[in-house]
Amino acid sequence: MDLTIKDISVLLLKPEKEIQGLIKKKEIPFQTINDKLLFNKQQIIEWALSRNIPINISNHEKMSEYHVETLNTILDENSFFYDCDLSEKTYIEQMVNLIDLEKNVDKGIIVQLLKNREELMSTAIGNGISLPHPRIPLMVGKNKPLINFFFPKNPLDLKSLDEKPVHTIILMISQTIKQHLSMLAHLSFLLSQEAFRFALANRLNYKEIIDIISHIEDTRNK
Repeated sequence: MDLTIKDISVLLLKPEKEIQGLIKKKEIPFQTINDKLLFNKQQIIEWALSRNIPINISNHEKMSEYHVETLNTILDENSFFYDCDLSEKTYIEQMVNLIDLEKNVDKGIIVQLLKNREELMSTAIGNGISLPHPRIPLMVGKNKPLINFFFPKNPLDLKSLDEKPVHTIILMISQTIKQHLSMLAHLSFLLSQEAFRFALANRLNYKEIIDIISHIEDTRNK
């Protein structure tokens, strides 16, 4: 798919003048055919990936960063998927297809970036938990970061660090690196708590899980 300078400006959330400057310095991939500038979407994504530049895969031209004070502000019933028929070969595609996203969002890019991250190193951290996430921030048209819990029907062998099968997959898509680190910090603390690990391993109702998160975070903040 060929892109215009305006398309790239939206994709990278950078002013058109900045994109033109990158073109002038030949710091961004492009081709010239019959005096017309052409840009390949895949090449632009790979270029952004190599530079840890966030990608906007929605049509929203501006997005404000959401400060994550507690995970419960970004969780609801639609954040949890139970008895998922996931396979070890296609679980990433299957999870992304389950997420409720705007029709214009290119889910293929999300899948590509999640797989790219797994190729570097498995995000299955042990104790039956996997934390897949893109290597770079993504704007997907939401005003908050996404965090989704998937409970496969059968545990998956995802090359976990402790070689244990994965019973819970927590998929994260952040808008910025700072936001991603904040979400990781929240999750790391929750996963250190036996009550939260029990809730995931036993696939408690989403309301119960959210209540447990609230109790743990409220106790921590006192």
